[in-house]
Amino acid sequence: MSQLIDSLEQKKKNNENAISYVSQEKPNSEVEIELFGPSLVKVDSDIVSLVSQINDLKAEIVVLSLNAFNVGCGTTVAATTVFPDRVVSKTPNYSSSTYSGNDPYGNTDNTLSSSNVGIGSFLVYNQDDSSQVGLGSLFADIGACYRSPCTSSVCVSHGSSITALQDRIDILQNQVSNLIPKSNAIKEQRSESEITRYGYNQTSRVLTEKNAQIDLAIETIKDLSPDT
Repeated sequence: MSQLIDSLEQKKKNNENAISYVSQEKPNSEVEIELFGPSLVKVDSDIVSLVSQINDLKAEIVVLSLNAFNVGCGTTVAATTVFPDRVVSKTPNYSSSTYSGNDPYGNTDNTLSSSNVGIGSFLVYNQDDSSQVGLGSLFADIGACYRSPCTSSVCVSHGSSITALQDRIDILQNQVSNLIPKSNAIKEQRSESEITRYGYNQTSRVLTEKNAQIDLAIETIKDLSPDT
């Protein structure tokens, strides 16, 4: 019985040594993860700024469209809803510095904003995101006169103003589309260090649980031993 207990005690000691090792190694991963931060905050902040500008311009289009419609320009036939652009930040469980569970790749989706720049492992750009609340209506054929008291020149002017805003939106959307893969490339590299850190966390948790089971086994064996 003593030999068995000695064997279990040695197993527990080996686990404790492994726990100590990963505890010493984890800070190295933390340091590497932190080094990615400034670059990611910068590129994500640029994305947030661009998307904000896009949605502001879309809101202007809604106002211009309504103003034009109110003076007889455009028609409700084939009118469309203007939806905002949105960038979704996917944050896996392994991104947490303390996560040690069994679902490291489970994602939490959040809208990228100034409060969470640099966070997450992957960005998805949704132009005209219909899952969001619409900003308003864009009436069709806004540059044409449909009802009194409109005049053709007024409708053409409104139509030209809206087209100019749409052209600006196109430019900004292209800029966002160019920045998204840059952010994702950096985050992919950071994820490698985050996954390593998660491995340390899980190893520590699993071995700690094993040691608790070993302690229980030793205690039970001692209680059942005829020598005690």
